[in-house]
This record gives sequence, structure tokens and C-alpha cells, in this order.
Amino acid sequence: MDDTTVQTAAKKLAADLMAAQVNELRQRLTGPKMTDLAAVELDSLLAQADELLLGQVVTRQSIKEVVRVFAFELDLGSGVMALSGEIAQQLHIIANKNSPKVKELISNSVVAQWLDKILELRDFRSSLLSRIGESTTLHDFVSDHVLILLEQQIAQRSPHWLQQLTSDEDSKNPILGSRVATGIRRKLNSTVRSQEEFLEKKLRQSVSKTIQQSCTELSELDESVWRDAIWQLWQAVRDESISQFAEGLNPLDIEEFFVLGYDEWRRLRQTEYVQRLIYTGIDVFFDAYEEAPLTELLDEVGITRRHMLAEVERFAPMVIKVLDDRGYIRDWLTRQLTPFYESEATLKMMESAMRSVGQ
Repeated sequence: MDDTTVQTAAKKLAADLMAAQVNELRQRLTGPKMTDLAAVELDSLLAQADELLLGQVVTRQSIKEVVRVFAFELDLGSGVMALSGEIAQQLHIIANKNSPKVKELISNSVVAQWLDKILELRDFRSSLLSRIGESTTLHDFVSDHVLILLEQQIAQRSPHWLQQLTSDEDSKNPILGSRVATGIRRKLNSTVRSQEEFLEKKLRQSVSKTIQQSCTELSELDESVWRDAIWQLWQAVRDESISQFAEGLNPLDIEEFFVLGYDEWRRLRQTEYVQRLIYTGIDVFFDAYEEAPLTELLDEVGITRRHMLAEVERFAPMVIKVLDDRGYIRDWLTRQLTPFYESEATLKMMESAMRSVGQ
């Protein structure tokens, strides 16, 4: 055969071989033994993973880069944000439909365990109460509201004539028309203001002292008192249904909470403090598993061969069938194999073999 004939025959042979290989691979992927094939490949991967260390396949920095992109930079699309409204409505309906009682979700034993842990935090409890007792903001807040209540009570109970004498707005009243009445009014106003300032000062001091003393007494309470108080609180709410805790909330409220929470997270995730905490967690993880085989890491997170093969059996057949029905599998295999079978090196190898057979 001349060179042209050999080249033409080699190209045809390459096309036929590629078509046969595409068809064979497609049948293996779509056939009834696909699961068996997946099991063999999975076992091969796990055998290799048993010899590979985490630090050999990924770096500490690469993990941080992934976290940076998906945790610090990626924003949910407008479609997901809009969908949150529909999710909130459905959650509100489902949560309030035949909602269980609190005790059906949380048992007495679980509450007792949490209570024991809370009571162990004596130093934290004392520190928190100390900060509350020393908070001038809290003192002012309570004092302001006490003063408002007192002013309302005084205004309601004071005689009408006294209100007129101490009111600048009621100057058209005949009682206040004379110079004597005007002098009396000024004297009363001055005296009342002086007494108000004195009483306000004393009240604020009393409120601060009361708050500090109360916090000190609370911090010194015996653990049995705390235990009894918290346990009584639990007994009071355990028979309530979950829906009762959501009374007054509507789907719009839930949606707004979601939006506000997400917006706040977007702000917090840009702070150096939050990023430092997350990166520190990555460092701790990498320090613990950098020299560990990948199979050990899978075992630590509870993923077994059975789990992985079950997911393949659950999702792969349906996905592969849809892709094959649309011709994607054949097209994908063809794209992968075409460069090899059309390469100059492959064709020359076939031409050489054909010439050797013809000699």
C-alpha cells in the first residue's frame, strides 16, 4: 500500500476504535453493573487514600483561600434572598401546625445536664453579675424610668391649684394675675426645682446602690438556690407548646430577622477579629491532621465506605440516565478521546503497525 492509502486507512481505523471505545465506556456507565464499577473504583481510591497524607494533597494556605472566598467574599444572590420570604412563610405555617410541647423535644435529663454545667460556671456568673452591678448605663436606665413614673404620679396627685401656680403656660388664669401671685409662683417653681434635683440625686444614688447590692447578693447565692430557681423556671415552660413561644411573630418578622442577621454577618465577617478566629480554627485542624492519612480523616468525621457507596447508588443512576438520554455522556467521552485518536503520534503509530502487517 502506498503512503496515502495507509494514512487514510489509519484515520479510519482510529475513528472506528474511538467509536468502539466510546460505546464500550458508555455501556459500562449506563449498564446494570455501574454500581459494581463504582465500588471497584471507590475501593481503589480508598486504598490510595490510606497512603496519602492530608498535607500531601492540600496546603494550609489553600484551605484558607477556600474559606476566604466562600465565607468572607461570597454573597447570596438576589434569588436566594427573595426565596427567604417564601421559606419564612412556609416555616411559620409548619412550625405552628401541631407543634409539640417543649418537654417532647427536651427531656428533664438533658435540662439537668445543662443545669449542672451552668452551675459550674461560678466565676463567669460572678463576673457577669459584677459587670451588671457596676454598669452606669443600667443605673441610668432604671433611674430614668423610675423618675418618669414618679413624675406621672406626682402630676396626677398634686392639687389643681398647685399645678396652676407652678405652670408658666397658665399665666392667663386670674389667680396668677397679681404681682403677689407671680412672686409666689416664682418662689414655688424655685423650691420645686430645688427639691426635684435633690430627690433625683438621692434616687439615682439609691438605685445604683440597690442594683449593686442585688447583684452582689445574687453572686453569693448558694448553688442550691440557683438550681431550684432555674429548675422551677424549666417546670413552668416545659408544658408550653413551641407555637406559644412564637405568638405575635408573622412570616414577615422571620424574613426580616433572616435579612438582618445575614447583613450583620456580612459586616462581621470583614472584621479582623472574626477572620482571625476562623483562621485559627483552620490552623488547629491542619496541625491535628496534616500528617494523618486521608482515610483516618474520613473515619474521624464518621464517613465510611458504606456511606460513600450508598450516595453513589442513590444519585448516580438517575443523573447518568438523564445525561445519557440527552447525549451528554457520548459527547463528553468523544471530546475526551478525540484529541488522542486524531493526534499525529497516534496516527503514525497505526500507520507503522499497518505497514508492518502488510510486509
